[in-house]
Amino acid sequence: MTSPYQKAYHKIKARRELVKPQPVWGSWGRFYDRLFNLQGKLVLDFGSDVEAPLYEKFQRDNEGKDGKYKGYDISEDAISWLKGHGYYYDFYTDNSLLGSFDVIIASEVYEHLTEPERERFLSRAHELLRKSGNLIIDIPYISNLNLIEFFKRDRSHKPVALEDEASYFETFGFKVQLYIGGRTAPYRPLLWSLWRFVANLALGYYPFHVTLLHATKIS
Repeated sequence: MTSPYQKAYHKIKARRELVKPQPVWGSWGRFYDRLFNLQGKLVLDFGSDVEAPLYEKFQRDNEGKDGKYKGYDISEDAISWLKGHGYYYDFYTDNSLLGSFDVIIASEVYEHLTEPERERFLSRAHELLRKSGNLIIDIPYISNLNLIEFFKRDRSHKPVALEDEASYFETFGFKVQLYIGGRTAPYRPLLWSLWRFVANLALGYYPFHVTLLHATKIS
């Protein structure tokens, strides 16, 4: 069986030159918070847990409002927490909310998926989202001196080619905007971060450590 990736690769090659990331030079946290509002939304957190940042944002945005939070994870602890609060939604098998979600977010998850798993994830996300619904994915930005070292150390993370991946999303019926931001080395001393910042620019890299793919369902 031919996959969407194989059938549409010529489209990916043609599109990737047109899909360029927008750098976010200010506070990445504030930018991320302003990018979308969860007030009154039906939200699915793919890779949820007790301390999920999306859950905290959902609570802030929906104080006294009628939004609904759903979560999916493979961790037994996370599943127990989600089921205990009535939040658990089986992303791959539950069809009760097909075409209903306003927002699906996968934070620091997508880069762990294999190629077949990514294909399955994107196909399912498209089914679950309503038209004009948003799929928001953040992943480590590989073209960065610090992240290159990170990927060498942790083989559970699989590098993502941004322009290719954004074009790949579009073969599933999404329109994609790329953003990159975040300090080059948020946990390192200032001088160490400064020389890495300069080195990244000298080598033609963006001096950031995180990428966000903001995909909107268009068909």
